[in-house]
Amino acid sequence: MKKWTTMIIGALLVVSLAACGNDKDNSAAPATGSGTTTESSKTEGQSAAVPTLDELLAKTGEATKALKSFTTEANIDQKIKLDAGEQSQDQQVKTSLKMDIIKDPMMIYQEMEMDMSGQKQNVKQYITSDNIYSQVGDQWVSIPEAQTKELIEQMKASMNPEKELDQFKKVKEDIKITEEGDSYVLNADVSGDNVKELGKAVMEQNGSDAQMQALLDQMTIKSMKMKYMINKETFLLENIDVAMVMEMEQNGQKMTMDMKMDTSFSNHDKVAEIKVPQEALDAAK
Repeated sequence: MKKWTTMIIGALLVVSLAACGNDKDNSAAPATGSGTTTESSKTEGQSAAVPTLDELLAKTGEATKALKSFTTEANIDQKIKLDAGEQSQDQQVKTSLKMDIIKDPMMIYQEMEMDMSGQKQNVKQYITSDNIYSQVGDQWVSIPEAQTKELIEQMKASMNPEKELDQFKKVKEDIKITEEGDSYVLNADVSGDNVKELGKAVMEQNGSDAQMQALLDQMTIKSMKMKYMINKETFLLENIDVAMVMEMEQNGQKMTMDMKMDTSFSNHDKVAEIKVPQEALDAAK
């Protein structure tokens, strides 16, 4: 049970980091399909129709390329049920994540709190282009070099806008654009084969390892609902809501997970500096 939960948390964090790393690129991503449904409703006093997917893609792409830094916060709530023969176990996992990101050169500071059925763990990390500094509890710990390189490559891959855009072409028929206040809203209710294709595309884009790919192959993703909110004036991504239900069987055990993830973006171009503390540098020697 613990192994499965850890692996799935890792997969979900890769997905969330893809959104975080691209910021607006991910908002542009659902807009890649030209054949999707677009609602042309108008807000009061507004003469222009809602942009098409291609128009929104172009504008969000321009905004993304100009972005230098931002802050993102995510809350992930998972309800997990494990069935093994006549035995059944329920577990709830809540994860909160806050990240300050400078894109070039890549510099990230993140704080993560994970609550697994009342057992809490806090992790702080500084991530640079060539190293990761982690603090678990009150102690700075070193990460093996091979693992460090792999994680950094995943981070770099998640900030690649061109690859990020391609993955949503697989579900373009499921995407709809509407308006909500000062935001354009991209909604997608994905099911069947499309949802697994989207999951695979996300994993491949972020350079996930063979173990994570094997995990995804064993999953049956029942449904996935996504909502992206993009500011009408700046074309910057403001919020992502994802709800997903999945099942997986392994060695006679069946796991069902209901996951909800809410991610917000703010502080655009206002993260001036991220500095690794001396005690973290000392621990890495």
